[in-house]
Formats: sequence, C-alpha cells, structure tokens
Amino acid sequence: MPISYCVSSKKASVVSESVVGNFTGHEHVNLIVARGNRIDVQLVSPEGLKNVCEIPIYGQVLTMALVRCKREKRQSLVVVTEKWQMAVLTYRDGKVITRTAGALADQSGRASDNLFSLTIHRSGLVAIRAYEGSVKMIQWEPGTDVRSFNVRFDYPNVSDFKFIDTGVDDTYRIAFIYDDDHGKHLQFSDLNMHDKELHTFSRQASIAADASVLIPVPAPISGVLVLAANSILYKSSDVNGDVVPYASPLLDNTVFTCHGLVDPSGERFILSDTEGRLLMLILNIGEGRSGITVKDMRIEYLGETSIADSINYIDAGVVFVGSRLGDSQLIRLMPTPSGGSYSVVLETYSNIGPIRDMIMVESDGQAQLVTCSGAEKDGSLRVIRNGIGIEELASVELAGVIGIFPIRLNSTTDNYVIVSLAEETHVLQINGEELEDVQLLQICTEMPTIFASTIFGPDNSEVLLQVTEKHVRFMAFSGLSKIWEPPNGELISKVSVNAIHGQIVVAARDTVYFLLCVIEEMGGLDINLVAERKFEDEIACLDISNEGDDHTKPGTFMVLALWSTFCMEVVQLPDLKTVSCERRSLLETVLSYLSQVCQTNLPSKIVPRSIVATCIEEVHYLLIAFGDGALVYYVFDIKTGTHGEAKKSSVGTRPPTLYRVRNKNRQHLFVCSDRPVIIFSSSKKLVFSNVNVKVVNTVCSLSSSSYCDCLVISDGISMVFGTVDDIQKIHVRSIPMGESVLRIAYQRSSGTYGVCSSRTESKRERIYASKNAIYTSNSRPKITSTRNEANDNPPKSTSSFMVLDQNTFQRSGSFSNNIRKTYMIFSCISGQFTNDSKVYYIVGTGLIYPEETDTKFGRIVVFEVDEVERSKLRRVHDLVCRGSPLALRILNGKLVAAINSSVRLFEWTMDKELRLECSNFNHIMALDLKVMNEEVAVADVMRSVSLLSYRMLEGNFEEVAKDWNSEWMVTCEFITAEQILGGEAHLNLFTVEVDKSRPITDDGRYVLEPTGYYYLGELPRVMVRSSLVAQPDDCSIQYSQPIMFGTNQGSIGMVVQIDDKWKKFLIAVEKAIADSVKNCMHIEHTTYRSFIFQKRLESPTGFIDGDLVESILDMDRSAAIAILYKVSDKGWDASLPRDPIEILKVIEDLARMH
Repeated sequence: MPISYCVSSKKASVVSESVVGNFTGHEHVNLIVARGNRIDVQLVSPEGLKNVCEIPIYGQVLTMALVRCKREKRQSLVVVTEKWQMAVLTYRDGKVITRTAGALADQSGRASDNLFSLTIHRSGLVAIRAYEGSVKMIQWEPGTDVRSFNVRFDYPNVSDFKFIDTGVDDTYRIAFIYDDDHGKHLQFSDLNMHDKELHTFSRQASIAADASVLIPVPAPISGVLVLAANSILYKSSDVNGDVVPYASPLLDNTVFTCHGLVDPSGERFILSDTEGRLLMLILNIGEGRSGITVKDMRIEYLGETSIADSINYIDAGVVFVGSRLGDSQLIRLMPTPSGGSYSVVLETYSNIGPIRDMIMVESDGQAQLVTCSGAEKDGSLRVIRNGIGIEELASVELAGVIGIFPIRLNSTTDNYVIVSLAEETHVLQINGEELEDVQLLQICTEMPTIFASTIFGPDNSEVLLQVTEKHVRFMAFSGLSKIWEPPNGELISKVSVNAIHGQIVVAARDTVYFLLCVIEEMGGLDINLVAERKFEDEIACLDISNEGDDHTKPGTFMVLALWSTFCMEVVQLPDLKTVSCERRSLLETVLSYLSQVCQTNLPSKIVPRSIVATCIEEVHYLLIAFGDGALVYYVFDIKTGTHGEAKKSSVGTRPPTLYRVRNKNRQHLFVCSDRPVIIFSSSKKLVFSNVNVKVVNTVCSLSSSSYCDCLVISDGISMVFGTVDDIQKIHVRSIPMGESVLRIAYQRSSGTYGVCSSRTESKRERIYASKNAIYTSNSRPKITSTRNEANDNPPKSTSSFMVLDQNTFQRSGSFSNNIRKTYMIFSCISGQFTNDSKVYYIVGTGLIYPEETDTKFGRIVVFEVDEVERSKLRRVHDLVCRGSPLALRILNGKLVAAINSSVRLFEWTMDKELRLECSNFNHIMALDLKVMNEEVAVADVMRSVSLLSYRMLEGNFEEVAKDWNSEWMVTCEFITAEQILGGEAHLNLFTVEVDKSRPITDDGRYVLEPTGYYYLGELPRVMVRSSLVAQPDDCSIQYSQPIMFGTNQGSIGMVVQIDDKWKKFLIAVEKAIADSVKNCMHIEHTTYRSFIFQKRLESPTGFIDGDLVESILDMDRSAAIAILYKVSDKGWDASLPRDPIEILKVIEDLARMH
C-alpha cells in the first residue's frame, strides 16, 4: 500500500504574533515574527532588517513574548504552541538555546470559552489563562523543566487578563475584565505566592459594556488602559488612584485588534482596529494623588494599513504591522502628513492566508493556483505559480524586436545594446538608466542583425562583429573594417560565434563556413575562411561549443540539425569533419579531441528550430527545440562521443529558441517561447523552471553600470530590463478585491473566473470589486419571510457573484443580493450538463437568520455568460431548496449538491431547469463533496467521511462505505476511487480506505478503515487534485495522485502517494533525521505529529513528514551525510540506494516535485 508524503510547497505567511526586543544581544534591536510553525528573527540595522535565523518549532505557535530575567541584559523568548507546549529560548554564540521547556496541558481542565491569554511579570513569572476556573502560574529556571501551579480563578466571561507593572519585583498584581449580571467590571488582584491564591486589591465597577482590551502602562506611571468601542479608560494601580475616562470622534464603534508600546516610559501607544486604521494614543503625564499618573489623554489618526493582528514600534519612526487577513507591512511614521496620512509603506510582506478556496488553472500552458485569500478590505485573489521570477527594473516601448545584443566597447561593463527589428537595426547607448539611439562605427542599420558582439574581450575590446543575412562585418574602434560575404550571393541563415576567440560558424542554405577573425601585426583586420562543408540538406540550426562549454576557451566542435532529414550531427573544428563511431578504434575515440559524434536521427519529424551543446554542473547536454514547442535533450559523453537516450519536454506551443544567459556568474539556458523557461541544473539533473512572464521572443544577458547582472527580454511589444531570482520558487500575484472573497470557479469556454464575495459596508470610502463591475444587477429571491424582525434594519453585509476576465481580472458582470434579509453565498462551480452544449456558472446561496444556526432556505442559481458581450451575466434558472447548498459538483452531467444534512442529485431538463432525481440523508451537515467517476466523497461536520456511489440504472445513491470515527471535517479529496484524504477542524490530516477484507455491515456498507494519521498544525480549508510542477522524467523516486491543499495560515501543502517499496526507506530516513535534529521545544517528532482530538490521541502513521525530510538539504553537506549514515536499511527493497550520497539525491528529487 502506498504511503502519503506530506510537504509544504509554500510555508505559512500569516503573522500570528510579533515582538520587538533585545534577543540576540543587549545592544541589538530584534524584530521576531511567528508564522505557522517557524519563528523568524531579524536584526534592525541602518541598512534595514537583516535575517539572523529561522527557528523551526515543533508545533503551531499560539503566542510568544519576550522576558528579561534578573541580572540579565538580553531578553529570552517565551513560546507556547497549540498543543500547550512551552519553551523559553535564548540566543548565544550564534545559536538558539532552549533554557527550559515543558507541557502546560491539564488533563482534567476545560478549555477557556474565551481566547487564550498569556502575560509575563517583570520578575519572569508567566501567567496563562487557558482553562476555566484557574490560572496557571509558571516558574522556570535555566536548565530545568517548567514548574507550574494553578491558582483558583472563578470569574465568569473574562475578556482580558494582564500583569500590572508596579515597579516592585515581589508584587504580583493582575488586572482583568469580567462581566456578571450587574455589568462589566475591572478588577485588580494580588497573587500571594505563599498561599498561591489571588486576593482582591481594588475594583472598578460598571465600566463600558463593550470594554474588551487591557493595556498595562509601565512603571513609574503604572496602571492600565481599558479600550472600549467608544471610549478609553485609564485606571491607576493604586487603591485610591486616578480614573481618567476619554472619548473621541475617532472612537465610533471601534473594534481594536492590537496595540504596541512606543516609548519605554509608556506615554505613547499605537492602536489598530478592524478598519485598518492606525491611531496614536498619547498620555499626558503629571503628579496625582499617588505620584506620577495620567492627567489626560488624546488620540490621533496616523493613516491606514492592512488589518493588523500585531503591531510593533521598532525604532526611528519605523513600525511593523503584522497581519492575519492581509499583507504585513513595514511602515515609517512621518512628522508631516501626506494626503491625510502620517505613514509611508517601506516594505510589504506577501500573505496569501487565510485561504478560503482555490482552484488549479492552466494558463499559457503553465499550471497556476488561484486562491481566495484574506478577508474584509484586505480580501484578494492570489495567482500562484512555481518558477523563476524576473523583477522589472525598466522597460522600453519598442515593437517588433527579433534580436538583442549587448556590446562592451572600450569598457568593463556593457555600454551599448544593439537591437534588431524585422527590417532595420538600432544601436542604443546606455547612459546611466537612459537609452539613446546612436550610430556606432560602421554598423549596418538598414537591415536586421542576426548576431553582434565585441570580439577578443570581454572587457575593453576595441573590435566589433556584426552578422547580417548578407555579410559578416568586422570593425575596429580605429575606423578599420573588414567584410566577408558568402559566395554566389547566398544569404546567411544561421550563425554561432565564440566571441572571445573570434570563431564564427555561419550557414548559408546547406553549406557551413568556419571563419576566424584576425587582427594583423600592423593593426589590420581580416576574416579568414578556415573550412567549408556542404551537407546533404539545408541547415536548420547550429551551435559552437567546447569541452565544458567554457566561453573563455576556443570552440572545438559544432552541433547542427538538418531541415528535412530530421537528423543531428556533431562536427569537429576546425576541419568540419564528421567521423563515424563504427570506423574508429577505442584508442582513437579516447585520444581524439571530439573528432566525431555520429549522425543521430531525431525523435521527431517536426523541423528543429534551435540547438545548443552545453555543460552544466560538469554534465554535457545536447538540447534541440522543435517547431511544435517540444524540446529534446541528451546527456552527452564528451570523451567517447556518444549520448544517452532522448528525454522530451514541452516548452510551449510555438517554435522555441535556446539562448545561453549568465546570472550570478552561473550559466543557464533560457527558452524563448510562449511559455518561457529557464533551464538549470540541480544535483546534476536538469530543472525546467517557468518564468513569470507570458511571452519572450528574444533575450540577452546585460551587465551595465546601472543594470548590473540582469536580463533584457522582449515580447515583441516592449523590451524589459530585469533581475532574475537565484532559485526556483513560488511566485504570487495579488489582485486586490477590497472585500472578502469566498469561492472561485474557472470557465475555460468564456475565459472568465466566477467569484463569490461578501462585503461589509464601511463608514470609510472603500473600493469594492463587486461594485465596480461593468454590468451589475440586484437579485431578489422567490422566498418571503413572515418575520418582521428580519426586515427591521438593512443588513450590513452584502453577498455578490461576479465574473472576471481570466487575463486582466477586470470585473465584468456582477449579481448582488442587496436585500433586507441576509443572504450568503456558500458555493460556486462552473459546469456543463448532459445534452446541453453551453457551460454555466452554478451558485448556491442560503438565507441566514442571526438567531438560527442552520439555514432553512436556500437557492441554486444557474448563470450564463453572454457569448457576445462577456460583461453581461444572464440568470438562466433559480431553484429554491430547503437549506443551503454548501457544496456543488458535476457528476456525469448532473448536479450533485450538499444541502444541509442531505446530498441531492439534480438533472438538467430540456426546459433548462433543475429537477431532483435522488437524495441521501444520512448526514448531520454535509460540508464538502468531491467526485471521481461515479463515486462521491462526503465530508460531514461530525461524522467524518462517507463514500456514495451513484447507480445510474436505479437512479439513486448507494452508501458504499463509511468511517465510523467521529471527525469534525472541513474538507476532503479522493486519492483513488477507494481512498480518501480528509482534513478536520482540529488541524489534522488523515486517510481512509475501503476495507473489503472485513465483512459488510448489516446495512450493506463497507468500513472506511483509517490508514494514516498526521497532525498538520494548520486548518486545511480546501483540497484540489493537482500539482504546480510536472514530475521530472529523470526523477529517481516516482510519486502519484498529487493533492494540493490550502490552509488558514496561508500554507500551500502537497500530499502525494509513493510506492510501497519506498515505505521503509522513507520511514528510516525520517527517523534518522528526527533523532539527530533536536528541536527547541524538547519534544519528540512523533509527539509533535501525533493526531489529537480532545482526549483522543493517535500516533502518526501512514504519512511521511516531507518538511522534516527535506530540511536535511539546508544543512551542511558533511553533517547531512553523517546523519544519513545512521539510517537503518533493515527490510528495504534490494533496488533502493543505501549510500548516503545516493540517499541525499533521492531527497533532492523529492524536493523537486514542489
């Protein structure tokens, strides 16, 4: 049975917590950011933020805080995870060290109804409120386990809980907000460390009913600030201390999300709310009845940011805004406003979480994920591709470019660019960042240029070469020039040049000429014809190369492909001879310096258009691109003149062209096509990485004074100067929507996306995507309500369905439920029905009443995009149903819908109406559906997953199998028709399979037997059967059934199935790495990945932790090999590698799949 390999394609991007302090040194200022199961430590420097280290955490970071112990100058980091594991970390000698760690969970405690609270006293005592009726006090010392005790805490509905800084180490005063039958109250209590009890110190009764946030004010001011929706209250920590209320027009039903301290004295605080507003709270300090106290306060508007979940003032007016619902930001506060705002964004950190829905779409031949990300004003669509990115530095509008050639004339950097158009040539001089059209030497500008370069360089060269279809022109800065033309007036069709050594190979129809540029002793120029050869067919493409493909050495051989005989030859230089392998002895083959390579028939009958012989990571390759977009490559043995089997890849739909480019002093191949690709090598295997541009016609490397180490590319419309990523990675494009995006579907026939959204009207001016559609319409349902209270006030939330162009994402048609009753959109798909050639959007909506948990009425609405005017949506059919359609799928041309507790199948009639065919009712709440062939997997809110089969002849559903465990499901996906991957609400993944070895139950069902349990640590929101990366042909380990999932933390993960023969191999590798790598939480890897749900605990089985396995690739190679020497090969398949270096190559292949 295959084993599931689970790995992150993109790590979590949601910022769950951030702090600023002195972690790496007492004179250092560090920004520490928690994202998912890792913590990033950055150092604040004059040049900006510098990465110090990334701390992997065995668990999802729930909260963290900095603490400074007695007699210590630097701070330690307290980390608590979702599984109630705690650790105190410090940074010494360039390493993160665990000072203490332990478990906080109480076996008998009931989790708090409100949010988890952590607060730290100035002495280092940690207080955690996680369970009802008690507060856990944690004392710790370096090198020992965590010691804790519980303090009774019988206060209902506690909103917030904080230690107060009284300025005295042995006074443990706590402030908290609670409410009872008499209202909401603020209370101060002192902790008696001897009796381990809380004693009331003072109480402020009947504070604002919506007060929910406490901000401790540092000593010597001391006390606490209470934030409410319309007011702020300051309360001194003394018994008879001052109470200062404050109200402002800026506080109008404000819901605060986070706050940050600006001054160590506590005179200024930064606040943020759900509108994304940034506010500054300023305290006016003076003498009071009990010493220094707050006399007055004021609040000022600073600007607008992403909706913040954590906010930290760093230094010199720089603020970090960490967001859960949008992109995190680094901003600077300015002394004077610009456009009404005092803030300027310095840097944006992309966040694709929380992911609510996602689909896989093939665009321009490349797979891409489109996700519904964020919420409220930060809601967006994110387009995610895997590949190499080109960051644009500058662009020039110049149409019709067919060739770009950098020129380095009398310079150590490129100072000219020769641009060839279809009928002429332009010379552009680089002056800083500007380009100027000039005349250079005797360059012919009246016709297109096939090739141009300086010769005998690369630096400070004074001679220049230009090749056109009529001649080869050799020019000197002194004004001398030499021209060579093919005999009989033939036109040059192909050329390849070794510029440093002046070697030129040109083809005119079926004849190849080998030329050599020469500078004579007296300074004259000459072009010598060294050799010529006529081939049996016209030359389609050619390339000059040498051993190692080293451009600093002379070319020793040439490769070419013929036009209609579909063969390839490798020819020696300088005599252009091809010698057959069979006619040579072994000794001749070894001793000759590539005198031959036999003629090879190409594996395609399409005309070859480009050929390159190159060497990457000491492996020689021959690559040939064909007119249909296919690319074939061979591993080539330079010593014996033989090559391996042909391997094929698709790089577009039109004829590609291969170019050598250099980046970061490394040579790669750039494939210009309608699906541009950069080819590089990893572990001596070719990697084809997509580029984040749509079309590239031609490309060249450029390194000028202003554009250092970049590429110049042209798509036929403009030239773009840009820098290239070092490595292949995930690239994200953001399409802001200004509202929450709930669901998305793709319709290939109309070239559109169907998007469901929800917006909450704001008092501030907002740009909503659903309001900006070209064509809008309001929708009123057929359902009426007898409830007067539902019509008392218009709702604040509006749901919409809109259509977006797949390329421009321009908002076209839109339908909105702008009615008094609250309608919410739950599902959306694109599909085609039986006996109907048209493709429709199908949307499921539900009528929500605030006092009800379940919806009683819903609708299934069928839309059609207008074939002529695609900005219009036409409603074809509207079906009222008893409940909300939570999920929709197409099953054999029919619509299957999860409607509350039922699964229903509808057929599409000739009258273009949905008619109920059959139903299945054995569910509590069917949340998600997936379809494979005639099988339907149903994810139930409490009853795990079940497998239904549609019996077409009987016209009904049969429940084939069921998982009898109680899993609180969120989503599911088919692995095979009898295997299902499930994601449940307690951050776990599991797999089940139809167990046909067990007898059928009395009601005729098989059992879905659990085959795997895995703690993911994030909520899996959506799953799709797809992959961003095609499986490499030369991969040593094969996988199948790829499933990608998106989480609430912004992670994109992948689960694949790996053959059973690799099972013991992967388990042994995982165990060896887990045993060798000590995590800072001081827990075992199996404890971390254990499936947990309330009191139920399952050991991790059936899954391999791909993140752990691939983490070895980030280690020093010698350390990685030392770990792999410890791998036990007991019970392995005999064909599997056992050498640590070979095992490392397998792991590298696993990393290539995502």
